[in-house]
Amino acid sequence: MKKKIFLIFQFFFIGIVSMTAQDYMGDAMLVKIVDNYAVLECSGIGKNKKDAIEMAKKSAVYTYLYSGIQGLNNGRPLLGISPSKEAREYADNKVLGTSNYANYIRNCEISDDVNKTRDKQIQVKATIEFYYQSIERTLVNNGIIDRKAADIAMADTYEAIAMPTIMVVPFKKDGESYKEALTANTDVLMAISKINEGFIAEGVETKDIVTCIDNADMYMAKMGGNMSLDDMILANSGADIAVSVRVSKDENPSGLQISLFLRAIEIATGNTLADKAETSARKRATAEAICGPMAKYMVGKGGFLKQIATRLATKISTGQSITVYFTIDPSSAINMDTEINNIMPLSDILISWIKRHSQGGRYHSQGRTETMLAFSDIFIDNSVEDGMQSDINDFSLALYQYLKGLNLSIRRSINGNRVDIVIL
Repeated sequence: MKKKIFLIFQFFFIGIVSMTAQDYMGDAMLVKIVDNYAVLECSGIGKNKKDAIEMAKKSAVYTYLYSGIQGLNNGRPLLGISPSKEAREYADNKVLGTSNYANYIRNCEISDDVNKTRDKQIQVKATIEFYYQSIERTLVNNGIIDRKAADIAMADTYEAIAMPTIMVVPFKKDGESYKEALTANTDVLMAISKINEGFIAEGVETKDIVTCIDNADMYMAKMGGNMSLDDMILANSGADIAVSVRVSKDENPSGLQISLFLRAIEIATGNTLADKAETSARKRATAEAICGPMAKYMVGKGGFLKQIATRLATKISTGQSITVYFTIDPSSAINMDTEINNIMPLSDILISWIKRHSQGGRYHSQGRTETMLAFSDIFIDNSVEDGMQSDINDFSLALYQYLKGLNLSIRRSINGNRVDIVIL
């Protein structure tokens, strides 16, 4: 008897769920995006026309949250494929379960095509203007969903991590130096100047390539060393990102056409952060007159700096990637297999520390021998707190203090995103 009652209850419960799901039609389709809202077509069912209209509005919101609408959020549900319990409760109770859903509807127009369903309910078709960005901001601000890196504004990125210094450099061929590349194309120096102006207009600090070349020349004349001139330019410029620029022009009796190609490379990691290419209309004007507005547009409204900011914004959550190399000095009495303070072998101690202090435990061990242990892609915190930024120096200092606490004699150096620790 109990089994029969359970089966009846189970069937009744499934029926309720199905009826509830049917309230939201889930058929919202994007017509177009206008300014800050999307125009959708959808339908709603209710016991009367008024209820059906409200259900059409709710259905638009429900579809965006739970099913996804092609053309918005890459067609994915705003709450994700598998929303958490907290996300569902917020959406159902704070948005759809109250009149708050109406805050995201700009306008609603009902078609003359009104139908009755088999169970004598009213079905309407609606064209709805939907504030899709507004509902996303609400969910982000309430901690329901994470903010996408591409949507983080430049100002927000400035507050979260220290923004980079940029040096605009000439595109160079294999075997060619920056100095030679500047000499080979007389237009490239002009283009570099205009790109610099574009970054400065956006509030970005830049380094002058010509000054850096002169400084590197003088340093090499005094100090010598095995580092190439170009490596010395990048290492000592104080710049975080090198933006290479390639310029070409095509001139005929109808006028001059300029093409600009930009690529941003993170100096510390060698990772590409942004790419942009533009070709101007053909005009009867000088290369400088064409290049100036073109460079300013590419950097700003053209989205090049936005690409850089988006890539940097990901580091707010993932951290900065660095490499750490541990080597044993040839005269040292210990190696990576030596047990330290009766705890564990040195290599295991180092791995354990890196794992605990990398952001989210994310790191990659590159290799190990008796005298060497290398880590690549250690992700460290680089956020700004109380005006002070965490960086590679903080990480290496903490590592230095830890190793000194183990009574180890060490020597360390930092070059770009690489920390070298020599155990004596």
